[in-house]
Amino acid sequence: MSNNEFINIDGKIPVAEWFKLIIPIMREGYQLKICPSGTSMIPFLVGGRDEAVLSIPAEDFKFRKNDIILYRIENGVHVLHRICRISEEGIYTLGDAQTQVEGPLKREEIIAVADYIIRKGKKITRTNLRYNILAVIWRMLRPFRRTIMDIYTCLFIKKNLHQTNNKN
Repeated sequence: MSNNEFINIDGKIPVAEWFKLIIPIMREGYQLKICPSGTSMIPFLVGGRDEAVLSIPAEDFKFRKNDIILYRIENGVHVLHRICRISEEGIYTLGDAQTQVEGPLKREEIIAVADYIIRKGKKITRTNLRYNILAVIWRMLRPFRRTIMDIYTCLFIKKNLHQTNNKN
């Protein structure tokens, strides 16, 4: 096997391949810090800016609503979403920028849980009361998320364009 066997055309190693190496290390108690690249967790986690510090949950770990978990869906994509419901059928998740609930997931489908996130450079633990209250309010606003996210996107893009124009 050559060193380039897992490198794709873009020169990047697919997540599925490096996860095969990382998971055994995490099982020894190490954490993994990742920087999400998508937009499904905006506004609480912004890709390219914020980070999630993950660990593999112990067998007796009790998942809770608002926990951020990492799991892999059928097409091999790894997803970092928040738990919105736990039932006998399994665990249901929802991206903070999304309106469609996903699940149920079985416990064994969950790869890792976020012990904390780093948002705008500040560490926020999974037990942070203020953060969890905001997450609950945001979950209750789910029927209005599309409109809220449209407004957020317009303001964010406008702000970034204004900052870029001022630099030139």
